[in-house]
Amino acid sequence: MVKIAPFKGVVYNKSRLESEGGLLLAPPYDVLTESQRQEYLDSHENNFLHLDLGRTLPEDQEALTWHERSASTLNAWLNSGVLVRREQPSIIMMDTEWAHPITGRRMTRHGFICLLCIGESANGGKVKLHEKTFSYHKEERLDLMKKTRCQLSPVFGFFPDPDDAILKTMYDLGGSVPDLTITERSGLSHQITFLQAQSSLGDLISRLASSTVYIADGHHRFETALKYRQIIREEMSKNDQEPPANSALDYVLIYLCPMSDPGLVVLPTHRVLSKLDLSNEEILKALEPFAEIKTFPWPKGGAEKAALLEMRKKLIRDDDKGLTVFGLYLKGAEAYYFLKLKEKVKHKIARSNSKEACLSCLDVSILTNVVFQEALGLSEADLDDPKTISYFSDIDETIEEVKNGEGRAAFILNHTSLEEILKVTEAGMVMPRKATYFYPKVSSGIVFNLVNPMESIQGMEPQS
Repeated sequence: MVKIAPFKGVVYNKSRLESEGGLLLAPPYDVLTESQRQEYLDSHENNFLHLDLGRTLPEDQEALTWHERSASTLNAWLNSGVLVRREQPSIIMMDTEWAHPITGRRMTRHGFICLLCIGESANGGKVKLHEKTFSYHKEERLDLMKKTRCQLSPVFGFFPDPDDAILKTMYDLGGSVPDLTITERSGLSHQITFLQAQSSLGDLISRLASSTVYIADGHHRFETALKYRQIIREEMSKNDQEPPANSALDYVLIYLCPMSDPGLVVLPTHRVLSKLDLSNEEILKALEPFAEIKTFPWPKGGAEKAALLEMRKKLIRDDDKGLTVFGLYLKGAEAYYFLKLKEKVKHKIARSNSKEACLSCLDVSILTNVVFQEALGLSEADLDDPKTISYFSDIDETIEEVKNGEGRAAFILNHTSLEEILKVTEAGMVMPRKATYFYPKVSSGIVFNLVNPMESIQGMEPQS
């Protein structure tokens, strides 16, 4: 059974949100470049990133010294009234309007923020994760949670709602006029309504109880919450203490959205390799046994955009045919390359991993296991090192990182479909790291969750 609960969230002062909300929110920490991080930190003294991804100062003795400043800043903002904790538990309904980054079409995603129980007996396997995580990111997030004793950003999950029953229930509770409307610097616009913990919330909670929640984004934050729960419980046990039933430790902050919502979109996640001690010729030669390579060159001084456009069109056409294809750009090259996995290689993968074909034959799996590991010689330790591979959803940014950044080779992918994600998760398997890019990301700073082990979450039991 999936168990959710309303909570007393920490939010920015309402007058601040109404007048400056767009300058206070920020994207999740793990999608920002260093320059974007600085832009958000400079944009407002109370921008959320001062808590979630603060400045590293020259005098810092440790890489994560800024975590201590985040904790001090959080307490200062609470004491001064920049942040307030809501008096009544609530579930936060949120409509997010956005423009599709590829088509430009205006879209709206419907969802809500609540607490999700992660206790030992919770959910009965009804919460499913779909991709691997980085060890370093989990260690860093855990240290930040220890320092702040707060879940700063929500996990992002989705659930089946084929007849829109859960969504309709939510809107019946919310009414027609939102409590707040916030438009961010990025252009995202949020309509926010606080659903108070009244008896009518029981219907929403009950409808979700028999469903399944799939983690779309924030796997690091979900796993960190589980680890933090374990650590604090062990520490309390050593001191002959025990948290109360329904302890705040047993919950994680989460944003939930119906999987059928038209505003739930999955974009491709392109890869840029940095650690690669091979020449362009050696890279192409290493790929030849596994893929057919087509070159899209351009003459000096022009036609580069045309070559990129033709390569991208071919990626889409061949993906529609069921072929495994990738785009490639190498530093200093005056051409784009199109890689089509050889059929004999794909058949070999399918035969050797017949029970896991839904995973092993995914584009992201083949890129990771065949191209990166077999052809280019990357190890599992390399793949677990965030400095080895950078991830982008925008093709132009991906290529720019190779042209003028630290990147060595850019690999362009088609997106992983929602159907493929469900097949893998239902089979009990996980995809490679950063296999998906759900868009738009859930903005950070809308609400925080203080984690006091001795506080009991006054959840509402599902109605029978």
